[in-house]
Amino acid sequence: MFGLFSKKNPECPIDTGTRLWMEQAFVWLVQEFGQNNQLTKPMLFPTTEHFPIPYDGSHDSFIQTAHIVARQMDIDLQTINLELYNESVQEIQSDIGISIFTQPDDTSEVPLTAGLYFGKNAAGKYDVFIEKYNLNDPEKLVATIAHEFAHIKLLGEKQVAFNDESLTDLTTVIFGIGVFNANCAFREIKNFSVRGHSTLGYLKQREWGYALALYAYFKQEKDPAWLHHLTPNIRSDFKKSIAFMYANPARIFKEKYKPGEQA
Repeated sequence: MFGLFSKKNPECPIDTGTRLWMEQAFVWLVQEFGQNNQLTKPMLFPTTEHFPIPYDGSHDSFIQTAHIVARQMDIDLQTINLELYNESVQEIQSDIGISIFTQPDDTSEVPLTAGLYFGKNAAGKYDVFIEKYNLNDPEKLVATIAHEFAHIKLLGEKQVAFNDESLTDLTTVIFGIGVFNANCAFREIKNFSVRGHSTLGYLKQREWGYALALYAYFKQEKDPAWLHHLTPNIRSDFKKSIAFMYANPARIFKEKYKPGEQA
């Protein structure tokens, strides 16, 4: 009798179009950067084991962090001109003559940036600028550096001919740094005087949960050791996503994405 009331098939927390795009993009990224490499590369956690750095807001802690992220993403840090900028500075000019205004006026709806990627300068190095306030937030510093370095993997190494910020976010996942970017995607701010939230990146919270679930599913890790490092909201979205994947193995990575056809 009770068998008649079987559990409902787990639902996917993101829409079908986004799911199929994400799965197709994930497979493409793995193929571009090497399946064996991605299967054996460990996930980095926000721990002193993976980041044995005294985070004191110093330039040295910034460079040490960049070294770890570069090594994780198979990038030679010597090929990068890595600089800090301050949001109070109105204009930054790279070695290739590009100017960027970093502080919108009071009426602008354009948010301040956490990092900037310019491509190669006249000296043949990639110009990457990181907003100075990130030095006081280690998790956000790692996430921002990883996102900008992902631009190097995609645009600099010419895997793609145009910028796609969502694909750039997803690239951090396949290189095993997605925990940081996912956790920083949406943060609640609560103290005695302020209530609100901060965001980072381009994927939405539920999409980060699905992206990390794809990573775990690809590596056949149903209950990965890094799960407890996720914020509660991301962890919840991850669990919903991984449940959907294991309930639908014939669909994951196998259905084709056709833009405009999926609801």
